[in-house]
Amino acid sequence: MKGFLPLREEAEKRGKLIKTAGERHAPPDEACKLIASFSQAEVKMIKYVETNSAKCGIPPQIADQLKTGHKNTEAMQTKVCGVAEQMQKRGPAGPTLSDVLGTQTAPEVTTAKKGGSTFDTLNGNVLER
Repeated sequence: MKGFLPLREEAEKRGKLIKTAGERHAPPDEACKLIASFSQAEVKMIKYVETNSAKCGIPPQIADQLKTGHKNTEAMQTKVCGVAEQMQKRGPAGPTLSDVLGTQTAPEVTTAKKGGSTFDTLNGNVLER
């Protein structure tokens, strides 16, 4: 079991990285790399369990559970990496209308409104001039 614990800890660490990336809405290409890394850690655990199950007294259902979990990881990896690949094929976003027209975006106008009246116009209250 001494050899299994570091493998499990590494898989947990990589799983936490995936969770953190999901919480901050990481781009699909980053998530794809993290999931691939986690998948490799799972494969190492599965190989260890299969190799040492008799010697360490690991029940066979543990290997089955790890394999089932790994299938789910592979399915998730296929989906996320497929999305990342599609985004790379599309390329960067095209130019904006401002870029095409050769203008800059207008700054946002912020004016303090002091309450309205019937005599207000776009330039302020006519009676206050």
